[in-house]
Amino acid sequence: MRRITKTIAAIAAAGALVLGLAACDGAAPAPTTRDSQLAESEANFESRRAPDVTGDAEYQNYIKAQEEVYDDPASIIWCTAAFPSAAAPIFTVPIAGKLTSSSVSFYPNQTLERADLGEYNGDILVEAQSVDGMYHGSPGPYRYGFTPGGQYVDFTGLSTFCTTALTEFQRQTLEVSAAADNGVTDQAEEALRNGDPTKAQEITDGAAG
Repeated sequence: MRRITKTIAAIAAAGALVLGLAACDGAAPAPTTRDSQLAESEANFESRRAPDVTGDAEYQNYIKAQEEVYDDPASIIWCTAAFPSAAAPIFTVPIAGKLTSSSVSFYPNQTLERADLGEYNGDILVEAQSVDGMYHGSPGPYRYGFTPGGQYVDFTGLSTFCTTALTEFQRQTLEVSAAADNGVTDQAEEALRNGDPTKAQEITDGAAG
């Protein structure tokens, strides 16, 4: 029994010696700190290269949208929307120019005024009167536009999809097919340029129907 005990003790001592020698061979890893993590992150960032952007697609998209759609009152976009119900039909409305957000205003909605703030005077922003002389507070946002014939259309609370090409949706099969409008958009825009919104409306009504 004593011989077995001595053998186990010898094996344990040998194992401890091997582990101690292994620890001496390599330095203990430095503990990770917030500073070391930050230094590593900054080193990684400095070694990265920015992409070589030459196509200028973002700027070209912005210019194209501004000049060919938003700034042309004779342009037509087709806006498809649906009420928040699975049973509601999808409908498409032609809009002249673009949809406008309620956040767009000719006048600022706040003014800077001097006020008594107790211990000192200071400038504060206060709500400005609207063009109708009323204070409107913070109404819910909305988006609206006008058909080629001048009919007001409000898309508040509706999901909308707008494109310069007439698009047909089929809810039943969950398929979307882009159909050529056979020049309908061009014809309606030409009518608007010629100052004939009634004709433009008739053309778009025929296409959407």
